[in-house]
Amino acid sequence: MKYFISIILFVLIFSCKTTEKDNPEIYFGGEIINPKSSYVLFLKDNEVIDTLPLDKNNRFFNKYKSLKEGLYTFIHGNEFQYIYLEPADSVLVRLNTWDFDESLVYSGKGSDKNEFLINLFLQNGKEEKEMYQYFSLSEANFQKKIDSLLTNRLKIYNDFSTTQTHISEDFKKLTTTAINFPLYRLKEIYPYFHKRAHNLDKFPEISAKFYNFRNNIDLNEKKLVSFYPYQNYIISYLYNLSYQLKEKDTTKNNITANILNATIKHVKAENFKNTLLKKIIINDFFKTKSTCSINNKALDIFLKNCSNPSFVKQVKSLVNDSEFVSNGKPLHNFEIVSTNNVKTTINNVIKGSNTVIYFWSTDFMSSDYLVNRIKYLENKYPTILFIGINMHPSLENIKTEPHLKLLDTSKQFKLTKDSYANKYLTSKYPRIIIVNSKGIVKNGFTYLDSNKLNLELNKLK
Repeated sequence: MKYFISIILFVLIFSCKTTEKDNPEIYFGGEIINPKSSYVLFLKDNEVIDTLPLDKNNRFFNKYKSLKEGLYTFIHGNEFQYIYLEPADSVLVRLNTWDFDESLVYSGKGSDKNEFLINLFLQNGKEEKEMYQYFSLSEANFQKKIDSLLTNRLKIYNDFSTTQTHISEDFKKLTTTAINFPLYRLKEIYPYFHKRAHNLDKFPEISAKFYNFRNNIDLNEKKLVSFYPYQNYIISYLYNLSYQLKEKDTTKNNITANILNATIKHVKAENFKNTLLKKIIINDFFKTKSTCSINNKALDIFLKNCSNPSFVKQVKSLVNDSEFVSNGKPLHNFEIVSTNNVKTTINNVIKGSNTVIYFWSTDFMSSDYLVNRIKYLENKYPTILFIGINMHPSLENIKTEPHLKLLDTSKQFKLTKDSYANKYLTSKYPRIIIVNSKGIVKNGFTYLDSNKLNLELNKLK
């Protein structure tokens, strides 16, 4: 790796010196350890601008002549991270997919600002988890905790800035967002979690000055809409407005409808608005009930206001999928194929057993999470049969992939082309179907990390 970096950096530095003034190019490449696929996706504002294949040494590289300064994203497997690029930058990344964010290292011209961002990202995540224990504090004492975090983050930024000969205005704006918006988000969710911490009937009274920071926030900042800290704050802000509205007006008791309407009212950037509308309606689908289902009032608002046809199609497919399998009725039999390429049916496999049929895809979850989650559930519920259906068998080889091969292959299957189950997987979202020993569906649509899953499985005991 050192030899690879040295050669590439020599080429990059020399090339940048000769082209920076006339036609500044941007170089981006790196190395993926334990790759999950054969390529890396390179994106700008959620749009793929390049697909970078991995070579035999799991390295990738390309140069770009017309990229503008800004925040970009690279994706490998089902994980992503940001990279900030300016003309004449030459940045290499190195990461291990088994520890994606924590192992990520940047090198080359332009790496300093990206190292700063990833370290800030990791610090934000750690501090946010620690802050949950303080939601029981009074408004004033909670504010002191926020102020302390802000002081520390500003010191880190000042230390970083003194080492830089130049920091662009756009990067300053991005770092300001990365520093402040996670803290703003904590303030938006404070009333909700303070209420829960004290088992209050109503939200606490919050002073106007607690939210003074809102006066300086633009909800339609196009350069930031794909940046997670910004996007996450906006969602939390909209949820806070929606809960407050519910408390003030008893006729506004549909939180999902409230937040969709708040999004339509406050967010004017069309693509960003569509993205938020989709996130909100899908989050409601998965999180609200034990059996995932759509909120019809919220769905109507979404369909009338989302202008992205692919988002509308995906949500409609999800609704269709959820209605195909009904609780309390026998599971419709469907064809499956074992890892040894033997064709059978699901009823033959699960006959007489309380069963969890989990349809999985590493497009939505990492293979190590899948394996760890299934092993945990199998140990906790030894009398329940767990059957896996690989939704994308052409993309993974369950017998050779380092994590997936830890699964019991005798309990792993794929669907035949004409299998009936394909009818309710049109949205491509993974799902779980829970069936009792008599073949009756007890839950037609839930998912692996649902906080209601244990309750559902306990009913089968």
